[in-house]
Amino acid sequence: MKQAGYVQLNRRPVLSEDGAPLDILELHICRTRLCIRMHELRGAISVGSPARVEKLKWNWMAYTGGSAGSARVSKSGKALNIDLTNGERFTLALDALHAVLSCRERYATVAALPPRMPPTGARNRLITDFTGRVPGEGTTPGIPAHESPAQFPLIACET
Repeated sequence: MKQAGYVQLNRRPVLSEDGAPLDILELHICRTRLCIRMHELRGAISVGSPARVEKLKWNWMAYTGGSAGSARVSKSGKALNIDLTNGERFTLALDALHAVLSCRERYATVAALPPRMPPTGARNRLITDFTGRVPGEGTTPGIPAHESPAQFPLIACET
């Protein structure tokens, strides 16, 4: 995995859409400032619910500027995975995140994950793959199962 940025506790006051001050975790990923609200982050770590990742904008002071993705704990429970709406994915270790939240460390490293591959349909499959029949089952006695109908001898019928 490749280092993409870092996280830190907020150093400046940040306002919500309503003008109320927020307690956030700042994400600096690929020269972009994002944030996760602390109460949502604590819920994501303890319960497993997704937390919103929001853009940080600057006018005369920092404020949240809309949703940019979501963050949730990985299935193994050892990392926080961040999925952005543009398809980029990042991760950070929960041990490093706990060190930042408890003020033992100032920063934690964020790593980039490879993008998810879209599922592709099955190609070049045999009909027997979909019917559940075993090849050779239900064939004519005396004719090997590997022979195709095109290889059968033609029999002339008299009427």
